[in-house]
Parts: sequence; C-alpha cells; structure tokens
Amino acid sequence: MKTILLTASSSVLLLILWLIFYIKGKRFALRNRLHKADAIVVLAGTRGNIKFLDSKIQTAISLYHREWAPYIVCSGRFSAKVADSGEPNLIPLEDLQDAARNGRIQEKDIAKAAETWDVNLGANYLRNKALAMGVPADSILVEDQSLHTRENAEYVLNLLKEHNFTHIILVTSPFHQLRTYLTFKKVYDLHGIKITNFSDTNGWHPATWFLSSKNRHIVQGEIERIKLYRAKGDL
Repeated sequence: MKTILLTASSSVLLLILWLIFYIKGKRFALRNRLHKADAIVVLAGTRGNIKFLDSKIQTAISLYHREWAPYIVCSGRFSAKVADSGEPNLIPLEDLQDAARNGRIQEKDIAKAAETWDVNLGANYLRNKALAMGVPADSILVEDQSLHTRENAEYVLNLLKEHNFTHIILVTSPFHQLRTYLTFKKVYDLHGIKITNFSDTNGWHPATWFLSSKNRHIVQGEIERIKLYRAKGDL
C-alpha cells in the first residue's frame, strides 16, 4: 500500500510540474485567433540559430499567401551572427558607440555587439526570403534601423502611420513573442493599433518545449529580459 501511495504521489507531482511548464509554454508562445489585418510584422533575430530567423519569415510568408494581410513588414537592423551563413557584415564600432551615446543601447553591450551583430541577417535578409517565396516587392515594407525590441515597435509604428494601418499580425520566435507583444502593446496602445499574436512555433510545443535544455535556458533569459524591460519602463 505504501509503495502504491508513493507511486501515486510521484505521478501527481510530475503532472503538476508538467502543467506548470505547459502553462509557461502557452504564455510565451502567444497565438491569437486570426483576423484579417493590414500587415504582418516579422522581426529579425537568430539567437544564434539561423533556423529561428528562417522559420519566422516562413510563417509570415504563409500568412501572407493565405491572405491574412496584404503586406509584410520586415524589421530589425541585424541578427546575431551564425556559423555557415556567409561572411558577416558586422555593425561598425563607431555606429555602436554613437548608439550608446544616444541612449539606444548600453555601453556594456558594445563589445559583444561589435563581434556578433550581423547586418546581413537583418530586415533585408527577411525581405529577400519573402521575394524568393513569391511575395511581390510592393507588398514588402522594410524597417532596417532598429537595434532592439522597443525600437522595432517604434520604428515600425512610423511605417504603419504612413500607410494608415491599424491592425497588425505580430510574428516572432515562440520564446520571444511574449516580450515582443508587451513591448509593442506599450507603444501601440497610445495609437489605437490592434495586435494579433501569431508566434512561429519552430518545433516548439507547449507540452514538450521544456524537455530541451536550450529552450529552458532561452526562456530563462527571456524572463530576465522582461524584468529588465519592465524596470526600464518599456513594458
């Protein structure tokens, strides 16, 4: 009887732990019911894995071809460089120093940025992928100057205003969707712009994501970034 009770208790504990991770997985990889929108906004960013970048734009292109929106907006000056993606085109040190002086990035981030921020994997990389997959050039808008998520939101906002867009479908990596949404919402609520979340899954499933140590590490990093963004007032 004691063994049976212990086994039952262990099963209940495992179920509770699984449920906690499942809820966390759903919380990060936000997906809303789709409605027709003015544009699909997709963000650059590899987190060191080109699959993250390629999968995001493929999701955006799929939404475009399914006619959920008539435009794709590609946003971001760079992504972190990755192996086997060609010679990187790193942001010049002078540009990074200037960005720090203007409060766009922190001084402590300059050294790493100078070694890893690859312009070849920014918004124009996304644009070229979209063109190659049948999206017409006049259906693609490019914002290629933003250096972080808050700037993604602010610089894309300028494009939305130019085109009188009021509803976007927001696409990014599953672990990045929550922070991206909260950041965009802080900016867009002031302008009456509706956001529909549609995270790229990229093999992510809320029931199993935590089985990967890399996924757990990335999510923990996102939790820290959310705290930092909230402290800065960006969320």
